[in-house]
Amino acid sequence: MSILVNFLSQSIQFLYNITRTLGVPNYGLAIILFTILVKVILFPLTYRQLRSMKRLQELQPKIQELQKKYKGNPQKAQQAMMELYQKEGVNPLGGCLPLLVQMPILFALFTALRTFFDPVHHPAYVELAHANFLWISNLGQPDPYILPILVALGTYFQQKVSMVSSNQDQTQRTMLFVMPLVIGWMSRSFSAGLSLYWVTFSLMGILEQWLIRRQPQLVKEEISAK
Repeated sequence: MSILVNFLSQSIQFLYNITRTLGVPNYGLAIILFTILVKVILFPLTYRQLRSMKRLQELQPKIQELQKKYKGNPQKAQQAMMELYQKEGVNPLGGCLPLLVQMPILFALFTALRTFFDPVHHPAYVELAHANFLWISNLGQPDPYILPILVALGTYFQQKVSMVSSNQDQTQRTMLFVMPLVIGWMSRSFSAGLSLYWVTFSLMGILEQWLIRRQPQLVKEEISAK
């Protein structure tokens, strides 16, 4: 983990140096550029996630039939569904892959930013004079109000546009509202830099979903190729 933390710190500093070369030295801009870069790298996984979600949605009638057929035997129903997934070439956990890949980045970024902007223990190459961003005086300190609201809104809308169908069950509808509130509340104790990363990541995710849905034939081609 320490290697990843150091790599992220160096990456942010590298992107900061780019902003300085452009004449707008700012670590907030560097974090935004870093987030865009991460999102671009993860795009193939996100694309696969959308394909998996669409295929699972298409298989729902067959899944419901199996659940009714083996209503009194949950183990047999689970086995039948796994056989269906294997036959159709669908990974039911495929939608979780981008999140699983991003978790180490989030934890490492949380650790990196905790010392990156520290007034006393920050790395020698960090220029704290440029650690402010918009209304934020120091990206290493929490923003208890505005950014948490943006985090919650960004999380909500990203979940909303990621839904393949509007016919969601009660659990999914509940999580659509509960998850953004929980993450928004937690972000009150995050460094502003991490919250900025989260907001930017959510906005990029919304744009990404919109662009993919504008080209549905690509998704159909990928599915038919299976």
